[in-house]
Amino acid sequence: MDGIMNWLDRLIDGSLLAGGVFLLIGIIGAVLLLLSLVLDGIFDAFDFGDGPLSLTTISAFTAIFGFTAFASVGAGMATPVAAVVGALAGLVGGLAAWWLTRLIRGAESTTALSGDDLVGSIGSVVLAIPATGLGEVALTRHGERVSLSASADAPIPRGTAVRIVQIVTSTSVRVEPVPETSPTAPTT
Repeated sequence: MDGIMNWLDRLIDGSLLAGGVFLLIGIIGAVLLLLSLVLDGIFDAFDFGDGPLSLTTISAFTAIFGFTAFASVGAGMATPVAAVVGALAGLVGGLAAWWLTRLIRGAESTTALSGDDLVGSIGSVVLAIPATGLGEVALTRHGERVSLSASADAPIPRGTAVRIVQIVTSTSVRVEPVPETSPTAPTT
């Protein structure tokens, strides 16, 4: 408790003025970091991609640099030494932010379906397809259930197995019934 009080006393005795620039840098970095995380895409014009110069990485570096240097000045370090300590801490924090961003982006789902993936797929009618109009088919792709609007040349009742023959839109397909295979009689 005594150490915290001494640190606060040093800040009030003049270190606050010397470290005020660092504090301001830290606050600006933290605000930018918070905005870039909460309002994803708002600063795309200032973003340099997902690399080490991404806005998230730069903001993390800036915030950690500013707050660490400010705390170092408050702990009694000379301003140049506090700047070096802040820069080292900011570098470590920026690298960690870059690594975490890459890790999160790598874990994002890559199960997007394309038309080429769907043509030929077998599904099941879940909402009967009328002669003129749309019904609904469901199929499983990449372990996830996908429901699509469907049309056909002839009415198809619910529960019928169908094959996708054409992609009409990103959420609508044209289907045909899958011919039933007749069981073969056992031979003796």
